[in-house]
Amino acid sequence: MRWISIAPPSSATVSTSFANLLPAPAVLVDKHKVLQILINVIRNAKYAVSESARREKKVVVRVGVQGYNGHRRVQIAVCDNGIGIAPENLARIFAHGFTTKRDGHGFGLHSAALAAKEIGGSLVAHSDGLNQGATFMLELPTDPHAEV
Repeated sequence: MRWISIAPPSSATVSTSFANLLPAPAVLVDKHKVLQILINVIRNAKYAVSESARREKKVVVRVGVQGYNGHRRVQIAVCDNGIGIAPENLARIFAHGFTTKRDGHGFGLHSAALAAKEIGGSLVAHSDGLNQGATFMLELPTDPHAEV
């Protein structure tokens, strides 16, 4: 696996957590689409902590595996303690053209959600509100034919 470096804002902490991944399941997806999604979500987390007035800025990437109805899915969560998402915006966060950024265009999260669907996965957002941070969860299907 190759990792991409996206420089965090100065004084921000970036950490990772890998749970339930031994043995690591095979994922059969278009890696370019996964990278597109992750770059977008991590850049948004970077923006959210940069805009936050908090002294301690954090972005955490967690990777794990969950089982649903006999099917396993890899989950990649990007969590931040940034500016959060207002409740009224959570329902619109993936809509084409919707943005809360001063210089945003509203295509990033929309295209990320579409890319997740195209590869058989999903992208969801959660936030307890403004100044409460946010979590974006990407779920990817595992390869049913791969040995575990």
